[in-house]
Amino acid sequence: MASWAAVSLSGAAAPCLQARGLRARVILRHVRLLSQSELPGRTLHLTAAVPAGHNKWSKVRHVKGPKDTERSRIFSKLCLSIRLAVKEGGPNPQLNNNLANILEVCRSKQMPKSTIEASLKMEKTKGVYLLYEGRGPGGSSLLIEALSNSGSKCHSDIRHILNKNGGMMAEGARHSFDKKGVVVVGMEDREKKAVNLERALELAIEAGAEDVKETEDEEENNFFKFICDVSSLHQVRKKLDSLGLRSVSSTLEFIPNTKVQLADTDLEQASHLIQALSNHEDVIQVYDNIE
Repeated sequence: MASWAAVSLSGAAAPCLQARGLRARVILRHVRLLSQSELPGRTLHLTAAVPAGHNKWSKVRHVKGPKDTERSRIFSKLCLSIRLAVKEGGPNPQLNNNLANILEVCRSKQMPKSTIEASLKMEKTKGVYLLYEGRGPGGSSLLIEALSNSGSKCHSDIRHILNKNGGMMAEGARHSFDKKGVVVVGMEDREKKAVNLERALELAIEAGAEDVKETEDEEENNFFKFICDVSSLHQVRKKLDSLGLRSVSSTLEFIPNTKVQLADTDLEQASHLIQALSNHEDVIQVYDNIE
């Protein structure tokens, strides 16, 4: 879908071209399956056809520590997200869609109610939102979201972590990402029937999404991410639900518009870097453009 960034589209033409692109991916997916069955050893390399956990970066990126420690880290990041949402739009989820979406994610992760309530009650003005741009190993681009009570200390910490792990602060990394709406959908529909990638691509066209990816969360649960324009997030989710899918949450994320492939040694170093950044108490989310 990176080609959309290179062309100026009118509002009327864009949905048509997006749908056409997704249809092409559905066709290419079938070609790939055919090539695997009839021509052993030959594979068409299609982004949409690479399932979660089946590429090197997915395997390296999802090496986790003890389950309880990882769960605690996830809750800590969600607390930061709640605080940021309250800071920007107030504590009432009925009047703050972003907060409502984050609370939905918290519930899906079985975050304790007491922890959620404590985050909602924290001082509204506490902390400042920060977005750092960085370069990682192999020329990869990084965006680091943070919420901190001390911007200068956080900046110094992030710079130190980057420099120590083969990265650096770098202006321009933001251009490798687009802010998008993301609807997270389970891999079973409401009737408990499995949904494969071909079907997900077809439903993405019907719902007005720009793209769909098969991925996994921090706890290694597989799901689909339907990607759409920020302004159409609510409508796309509503349509997917009406088509029988089981949406889990909807959020705003930075999605890479260009990706880089790294050598194995760079992949390992990038994994250590991103883990170190994620472990910082002020960091909400680390985005990368590694394939």
